[in-house]
Amino acid sequence: MDFGIISLGNHAMTKVIPAIIASGSRITHIYSTDRSKGERVSKDIGAEYLPDLESFVKGSFEAVYISSPNFLHFNHAKMCLEAGKSVLLEKPVTLKVEDTETLVNFSEKENLNFRVGFHLRFHPAVEEVKKILALKQIGEPKIAFGKWTRNSAPYDSSIWRGQPDRSGGGSVVGLGVHIFDSFVNLFGRDVRSMSAFSLPRCSVLDDTMQVSMEFENGVIANSLSSRVIPSNSNDLKIFGEEGVLTVTNFYSTTVSSSLYINDELTKEYDDRIDMYLDEIKDFIGNCRLIAGPQDALLSTNIHLKSRESACSGIVWHPKDA
Repeated sequence: MDFGIISLGNHAMTKVIPAIIASGSRITHIYSTDRSKGERVSKDIGAEYLPDLESFVKGSFEAVYISSPNFLHFNHAKMCLEAGKSVLLEKPVTLKVEDTETLVNFSEKENLNFRVGFHLRFHPAVEEVKKILALKQIGEPKIAFGKWTRNSAPYDSSIWRGQPDRSGGGSVVGLGVHIFDSFVNLFGRDVRSMSAFSLPRCSVLDDTMQVSMEFENGVIANSLSSRVIPSNSNDLKIFGEEGVLTVTNFYSTTVSSSLYINDELTKEYDDRIDMYLDEIKDFIGNCRLIAGPQDALLSTNIHLKSRESACSGIVWHPKDA
């Protein structure tokens, strides 16, 4: 498959572009507002650099990977879908529910492949966790906990990440949305209710966000994302009626994890597994595991409603929305 690339940030350069190339696909066109970088990268990988977005979307590639600043996701994805391209979009999907709805509705109407880059769906422990839950090896799951935290530099208001209307959130968009999606992937899309707390309260650019999600199957899943807490113990834990399951260091961009059942080591996973390569292969294949349009819509809702709940104290009930 031939890909176009929108934006050349660190994540695209170090994770996704290498994965696209490793999958056997070609990158034929690149759009970046950084002309010098765009021309250099295009020359290195044999792509054509285009400084104009309208010219870019007319390129002959079949799919586009978008990792532009958060506030540009909607316009960039919409232009690419309208040009008939398949789209792999980084999180957060968009900064408005109605914008995500527009992308979902258009992609489904036109039968276009619209997916979201939640790489943790391709962590090798996920399929094993699903089997353990299905076989009731820890009994009925009741409580889940996910933590993804790290010490980050203070917000810089001179760049888009430090501007509330352009970033759309702090730790919740950088880290928390991955935890939400991991819960949806494990426990389903039927969220009964959601409540949240954040620090600072009512700040769009939260330093820390704690969210509790109640699923229709009875599981209560709790997430903790933070930019001011060290990154040790970024684990997934699931407590069942008859035991506990732990995947150490699950929340990460690389694989270095161990799976425990009742504190006994069951399996170990290392960085020979490339989650991003598996994601690209699934995207260009049968899309069996990758996050799809309905996951995109739920992710946007949870991200935005968690911000509202943290400020107002009101519990969100999706079925009442």
